[in-house]
Amino acid sequence: MAIRIHTAQHRACRLLPMLAELWTSLWCHLYVLARPMIKWILRKVTGKCELLRITYGESPGAGRTKRIEKSLKQSHQPALKQILSDGSLDIAEAVKEVLRLKSIVPEVHPNFQRCFSVCVCQICGYRRLLQQVEHHRKTKYSTTDKQHEDKLKLLWTSLMPTTKLESRVSKQWTDIGFQGEDPATDFRGMGLLGLDQLLYFIKEYPDIAQSLLSQSHHPQYGFSFAILGINFTGMCYDLLKSRKLRTHFYNLTEEAATMKQFNEIYCCLFHDFIQFWFKEKPRDIMEFGRLRDKFQKLLVRQLRDKHFVLRATFQSPVEAS
Repeated sequence: MAIRIHTAQHRACRLLPMLAELWTSLWCHLYVLARPMIKWILRKVTGKCELLRITYGESPGAGRTKRIEKSLKQSHQPALKQILSDGSLDIAEAVKEVLRLKSIVPEVHPNFQRCFSVCVCQICGYRRLLQQVEHHRKTKYSTTDKQHEDKLKLLWTSLMPTTKLESRVSKQWTDIGFQGEDPATDFRGMGLLGLDQLLYFIKEYPDIAQSLLSQSHHPQYGFSFAILGINFTGMCYDLLKSRKLRTHFYNLTEEAATMKQFNEIYCCLFHDFIQFWFKEKPRDIMEFGRLRDKFQKLLVRQLRDKHFVLRATFQSPVEAS
């Protein structure tokens, strides 16, 4: 009898997610079919198109910009969809076209033009940043490129100013957290982006970087400093590509997102994870994957809050005992 009950419970547990997925799919399909009618009714009742209703109904920031972005994406008018895909978009001209297509009179709605312009600037800026980061990531580190090699040497001298690097290929690289004698091999996944973000952190926050490097040598909770940095370049890239960082950027500024702002996110996450690492007191370095996933899930949960902005604290790193 107990076996039968257990089997029924097991089947129910497997069935519930399937039913939930089916219901979600059905609801989305119905919404897509009904959306044009809903928009038409709301326009007749309110006298405002969807873009105007969003502008009036949402406060500035991620909530408004994300809804504007979704509205443009779902529009049946090619000119509106084009706003999201045109990398060389003239924002002023695009806004004028929207005013014409939606019959919006600036004198009647004086704030719409500026508010909508801000949203379009943020949306297009995020997409351009993603393209820039992608290009940077795909730039492979080359040992035959003098600029690449000079950056690598700068990384060493910045972190180890009193220690001379004996040779280009050396076990000394493991002292700052690379895996082997030639750090070039560790940049394969993130390309030059991984190196440049490490350099950015060390240049902008040298005292913090030195402190974290020191903590990486902890006898119990130690970790590979450089490898961790490259790993968090990967996390930042994944969050940007999956569009989860839109919340942060759309709340951060009304201007287009920049590479410097992206690098600041990297510094925040790199620093905060190390604090998180010591607080969690891992058994050994094999705990890294689990704790990295836990840290990322906590961050993604915060990014679901439409008011969230990632702020740098850069307090002194947690002292491990």
